[in-house]
Amino acid sequence: MDQTRLVSQLNRIQKISLVVGIVALVVGAGGLLTNRAQFFQSYLLGYIFVLSIPLGHLGILMIHHLVGGKWGFSIRRILESGAMTLPVMALLYIPIIVGYGYLYPWTDPATVAESHLLQYKEPWLNVPFFIVRTVIYFIIWSGLAFLLNKWSLQQDKSDDPTAITTRLKNLSAPGMILFILTTTFAAYDWGMSLDPLWFSSMYGVIFFAGHAVAAVATAILVANFIAKRNQKFADRVDIYVFNDLSNFLLAFVSFWAYVSFSQYLIIWASNLPETITWYVVRTQNGWQVPATMLIFLGFAVPFALLLSRKNKRNIKLLIGLSVWVLVMRYVDFFWILMPTFSPYGFYFHWLNLVIPVGLAGIWLFLFIRQLKGKPLLAQNDPRFHEAAVHELKEVAAHE
Repeated sequence: MDQTRLVSQLNRIQKISLVVGIVALVVGAGGLLTNRAQFFQSYLLGYIFVLSIPLGHLGILMIHHLVGGKWGFSIRRILESGAMTLPVMALLYIPIIVGYGYLYPWTDPATVAESHLLQYKEPWLNVPFFIVRTVIYFIIWSGLAFLLNKWSLQQDKSDDPTAITTRLKNLSAPGMILFILTTTFAAYDWGMSLDPLWFSSMYGVIFFAGHAVAAVATAILVANFIAKRNQKFADRVDIYVFNDLSNFLLAFVSFWAYVSFSQYLIIWASNLPETITWYVVRTQNGWQVPATMLIFLGFAVPFALLLSRKNKRNIKLLIGLSVWVLVMRYVDFFWILMPTFSPYGFYFHWLNLVIPVGLAGIWLFLFIRQLKGKPLLAQNDPRFHEAAVHELKEVAAHE
């Protein structure tokens, strides 16, 4: 009965998300008729924001296979379902290819001819190689997601689950290295090259940290939704799992704040014209508003609330905080990307809201389709039983 109720509600949400996604994208596509450049700018914003969720799911999934832990076995199917949306997300990248000329100044031969620095970077910043790199990124991400999902499902029915556990771990070790490298270079390509004269070695790390925050927040939301409607899942995803996920959320929010401040501190200390202007633009003429929001609402509030063990186990508070953290992820990408297109003052276009909503609706539809196609819980991983026994011993020791 629980499973029937859950599937029914998932079907309902899936239909609503698909309708909302299609309608929002159709309305957003109307922006091509009035402001083509703005359409592609907003599409890039929405795409990078939505893509951060499945990318984060893939990264957290590999971390789980490497370190184990009851928290990971409880949300593994959620992470796998998110990661398996990456192949379709690759297709949704195509409009950005069409809009390269409206986004990246290095695609204009006249602009390149006027800059010795862009000429020096031309072997890397050219459209054919840019597209090739993007294809490589998605092949690696999709390949990792496919194998991790396939072997995990095989483990449910395997007579030798330990061998598959080893296989998952052996893939995740080099896979994590490839994942960090590709997500870092993707951030450089899709985000930092919007302003090709500016550079920062911390830029990719900031993106990666933000992806992890988004992944944990969505995992908390989905796990709570399922636990309220499926008792078997609720028995597995207990208060201790949510406490662990809260710890992860606190850790990644702190890490994101640390690397973001580190980038600012390094650039401020060097005070070089070719780097400091990036922050000059983003801290005046209205752009200081989202910057201030990120400091206090994106970091200080979640950090202060998650320091308390009581708050970590307050499910209602945790759900609200997870939603808020996702909103701050959007604000972060908005603040990083959009001042490039409006350096002389804060500007918010309605497409900056409609297109991200549309892409989020399509992604949610794909995610639920993946989630319904597999068991909600990993059935046969021997490490889960070891983790459960270890947790019971720890609880007994504290009591």
